[in-house]
Formats: sequence, C-alpha cells, structure tokens
Amino acid sequence: MNAAQTAVIPSAEPAAQSLVRQILLDIWSTTLKRDVTVHDNFFRAGGDSLTALVTIEQINQRLGWQINLGDLMRFQTIAELSAEKAQPQAANTETALIRMSNQGSRTPIVFVHAGHGMVDGYGRLVRELGADRACYGLQSPLLVEGAGSVPDDIQGLAGLYADALQDEFGEDEFHLFGSCAGGALCLELNRIAADRGLTIGRTIVVDGYLEQNSVDAMSEDELIVDFYEGVLRMSGTTEQFPSMSPRDADLDVALRNSAAAMFGAGLGFDERAEAFCRRLHTSFVSTARAWESYRPEPADVDLLLLLARDNHTLDAWSSVVEGELTAEVLDSGFYGQRLCIEEAPYLVARTINYLGEN
Repeated sequence: MNAAQTAVIPSAEPAAQSLVRQILLDIWSTTLKRDVTVHDNFFRAGGDSLTALVTIEQINQRLGWQINLGDLMRFQTIAELSAEKAQPQAANTETALIRMSNQGSRTPIVFVHAGHGMVDGYGRLVRELGADRACYGLQSPLLVEGAGSVPDDIQGLAGLYADALQDEFGEDEFHLFGSCAGGALCLELNRIAADRGLTIGRTIVVDGYLEQNSVDAMSEDELIVDFYEGVLRMSGTTEQFPSMSPRDADLDVALRNSAAAMFGAGLGFDERAEAFCRRLHTSFVSTARAWESYRPEPADVDLLLLLARDNHTLDAWSSVVEGELTAEVLDSGFYGQRLCIEEAPYLVARTINYLGEN
C-alpha cells in the first residue's frame, strides 16, 4: 500500500464540519430561525416544546434516526446529541422524498440530489429559502439500507421520483432545484410532468451537465476517484486526506477515508459509517452510469441555469429547453454541489429574484 492509499486516522474529537454535525446545524438553525453552534443549548437558544417536535421530525427524516423528545431533553447541544446518538445512517428509511424545512405559505421547492444521491449539500440554501416555505429533498433510494434495485437510466429515475412527488403534491405547484447530475433529473421531470399530473412552476439548475453526443464511459477506477474526490469536496476536507489517482484507486481506502471525512473522528472506522459510504458509492456509480447514457429530449420548461465557469454545456441546454432559458456563468472557483455551499447567499438571491419573490 503506497502513501496515496494509506487510510488517514483522524483525531479523537469529531470534526465540527462532519456530515452529522453539519446536518444538525442546518436543522437547528432552520427551526430556531437563528445561527447556532454545536455547543448552543437548544432550549436556551429559543427552542420550546413545539420547535422541539419539529426539530425531532427533521432529524429523524434527514438522518434516518429514531430519537424522541426525551433524547433532546437529555442531550441539549449538538455536540452532546451527535456524540451520543451519531448513528451514521444519513438517509431516511421510508421514502426518496424528505421534508427539509417547515411548511409555509410560499410555493414549495424540491431539491433534487446530485451524483452522490444526497441532498445535504443544499442545507445552506434550505436555511434561507425555507422561510415561510416547505423545502423538500429527493434523495437516492439506494442510500437506504436494504434498498432494492432502482432504474438504471435518468428516464426511469425521473419516473420513480415523479411517483413520490405525485403522492406528496398531487396537482399542487412546486419548484425544482438541482445541481450537477440533478440538473438532468430536473429536465426529465419537467419533460414528463404533464403526463404524470405534476405542476412544476420554475426550475433552477446549478452547474448541471448535459451531453447530446455519446461520451466515453468512465472506468471503475476512475469512478472510485471521482466518488472519493466528490465526498472530500462536499465535506470540505480535501486537504486533510491523501489524494488518489486511477492508477492506485482502492475502493476500501476510499470508503474508509470518506467515512472519516463525512462522519468525523470516532466514526471513520465504524462499520455503520463505512456501510453507508458503500451505499453512497453504489448510488454514485448508478447515477453516473445513468447520466453517461442519457440523451436529453426537448422539454417545455422555464429554467434558470447557473453554470460554473468551466462548464461548457450551455449549448446542450439551449438546444433542449423549449421554454425561457435564463443562463449565467458564475465567477467562482467552486463547482458542482460545493458551489451550492460556498456561493449560497448569491444563489439564494438569484433564486428569489427568479421566482419573483423579492
């Protein structure tokens, strides 16, 4: 095993940016309507019995946990709760569609998962856009332990998600928001919306990729590296872990380091954390293969397209969007779902303006 393949042993204290803690920070900040730290006491920060119940519901939905009010009474800070209850499931156990904020009077927004299948990269956007609005996330069913097979093409995935959206919204209107591979899923959902009885208002795509011509399929080793680098970018830990190339790609090492990056120290070698990362890898490969074979057909959609500066697929989007296309290339060094984290304030402002909610 060479240096690039050596698993990193993290420090004894879980990192504040670990996936579990970041999701809890997003949830508490949304329900309490204020910024919090991992050491803030929930009830001293303004929480009461009602907000506690809403917070517990969000935790159980977004993390797949099974906590109750008694747990929140015993462990009243994120640091305490994550240390005691940090079951690294990070996926709801019942449905692909999960609610990420409280209900409200404004039209709901559904955030569609990117390549890894997770929706937690949208947390900062939900905190801002979820005021007086229900925000939902469409996550890959493959993240759930024991999940069966899912369609292996974008069209099939969109059909599966359309069923979940129909169950939740019926004919009520909602907006769509997707990044990276989620952009293709947003486009396909719009294409089939009328036939499936869905009322999609407007669609926002951040750094979505489309290809009209055939693309070379990535090798399994290339996919391992792409998966690994994507997890590190999403968790903001790229500099803390060794790099990996297709020549020395090692799935076990990638999963172990990914678990440590996502869940923090003390869980990096936890078998549940690694099992979740294995499901995450399966979801990533499934979505990547579906995207490689996807050849988009025209869709009647009004769409705001915000591209990273190295994304060269604007022509492909222009050729298939039959509604009003508003496109902008962002002057940012980030891309993919990390763009949704680092550039959240600007994306929120553009989204609100596009939805006509100034």
